[in-house]
Amino acid sequence: MNKRVKQVVAALTAKVNRPDRRFVEKHLNEAQAAFFWRMNLPDQRHALNVAYTARKLATVQETINQELLIKCALLHDVGKIKGDVSTADKIITVILDKFVPAWAKSWGRMGRGGKIDNLRHAVYIYYNHAARGAAMLKAAGLPEQLIEIVARHHEAPAEGEPPELTLLRIADNLN
Repeated sequence: MNKRVKQVVAALTAKVNRPDRRFVEKHLNEAQAAFFWRMNLPDQRHALNVAYTARKLATVQETINQELLIKCALLHDVGKIKGDVSTADKIITVILDKFVPAWAKSWGRMGRGGKIDNLRHAVYIYYNHAARGAAMLKAAGLPEQLIEIVARHHEAPAEGEPPELTLLRIADNLN
């Protein structure tokens, strides 16, 4: 099954169970967890899946700060806030990104309203959620290294970047 089809099915069937909640409580303090719980359920499920995958990937690398990696995985999509974007608009946004990415990126605009405004907002969030999430985390006074990794998780790999960022990208792409 195509990766995007799997993502749609996962979004429509997303659940967070008691062990998942304990995992979040174990790795995020109360202020950090508040950001996690502001995401919609499919994004929470995705972040948990990314965190579980990242944890597995990190076991083979001694230089990884596993706690930082797990925090980053749980918080990497906090720029996507519950109620901000509908599932239908997310699906349309992914299709636009697949077929007309340059146009879609320039067309997206912050601000909700009617159907078209909401879709433009969804496109904006799709392309800007990393920077938006990093700004939210910075305003809350979270650690700079965590903020940098969240901000850069969709950027092309660069020489000298933290190994936690590299593993986060891999885990995100696998989920």
